[in-house]
Amino acid sequence: MPEKLFFNGDIFGIVDNGILVAVTLYGIYKDQQQGGKGIVGGLFGALIGNAISDFVAALIDPSARHLAIGVFAGCMYVAALTYLWLKLFKKEL
Repeated sequence: MPEKLFFNGDIFGIVDNGILVAVTLYGIYKDQQQGGKGIVGGLFGALIGNAISDFVAALIDPSARHLAIGVFAGCMYVAALTYLWLKLFKKEL
């Protein structure tokens, strides 16, 4: 039997990707509920889900806790720029 069940960083990865997949699937579902194809909902679900999941996972990991706000902000800058790009260029997805 292995001494450790988890590797260093496993909990971070499980929390990070668990939140990410849940929010992405929710975004797809909500977009389709409103008559979309699910692409825009999936895109923004992934962008926002990634921001939230990175923030929560960083808070849980003592070695990354001091980076949590900056990581969240950086992710949200990309989400905002993506939203502006889609609005300015009216890209159909």
